[in-house]
Amino acid sequence: MKIKVTGGHSFCPGVDRAIRITEDALTEKGNTTYSTGPLIHNPEVVSRLEMLGLKVLDPAGDHPDVNGANVIIRSHGIDIETEDKFRLQGAVLVDATCPTVKWAQEAARELAESGCRVIVLGSESHPEVRSIVGRAGAPVTVIQNTDDAHRWADDEGHRGSRVGIVCQTTVSRNLLDSVTPIIEACAGRVEVRDTICESVTRRRRESVELARSVDLMIVVGGRNSSNTTHLAEICREAGVTTRHIEDSSEIQAEWLSEVESVGVTGGASTPDWQIDETVARLEEITGA
Repeated sequence: MKIKVTGGHSFCPGVDRAIRITEDALTEKGNTTYSTGPLIHNPEVVSRLEMLGLKVLDPAGDHPDVNGANVIIRSHGIDIETEDKFRLQGAVLVDATCPTVKWAQEAARELAESGCRVIVLGSESHPEVRSIVGRAGAPVTVIQNTDDAHRWADDEGHRGSRVGIVCQTTVSRNLLDSVTPIIEACAGRVEVRDTICESVTRRRRESVELARSVDLMIVVGGRNSSNTTHLAEICREAGVTTRHIEDSSEIQAEWLSEVESVGVTGGASTPDWQIDETVARLEEITGA
């Protein structure tokens, strides 16, 4: 059985940066280090960081005294209100926000300040989107799909308005391309800030190309990761059987029955070692 792995399968630059910042903070002696929610959407990686001493906080819930402690702003960023709350409590904030996410935050704020009605394309419940909305400084509409876009455009109060569009960094370019004309047909002027992460886009393109050349595709990464989940979805849409796993132990021998080739890829928050473990597990099962 042939095992093929995509080229760009390790941490994306933003996640790699957040991990390094956190590991550096954890080396400081005598200083407790927290993160504002899971640092990234990969349970195994977060668990390893917790073993090194990282403590994960619920930004919206109760938490211990953080006065003088390191508080890592996770890769998805946080809203201004939450940031101010931690500052008032005496936390030493360490900003590990992905630079591309920060770009999206700034784009939303600039568009709002220029007088645009701001639309964010993405999932309203995603922490990244919440951080973009919470740093815009003005009301923001979140649109998740074309149905949402049509509902927005059907509102007479939006006719002829100036609109600014910002993207959650991990949404598909197809979503931006399909929503923009709907908004343009209603608005007087539309300014689009394409804040989609090129690293994520490239990873999807490479994964789809690989999926079309194999009998089975295995996508490795957190099930709570939107970009990894979408990666699995588009591999299925390419017409190949696809399995989304968080850990190599999930691979079942029956998946490989009558399979001559397997493709392996990982999400933006999937480290090299999880890909290596997946390949090793496949080789163990098949005797390769």
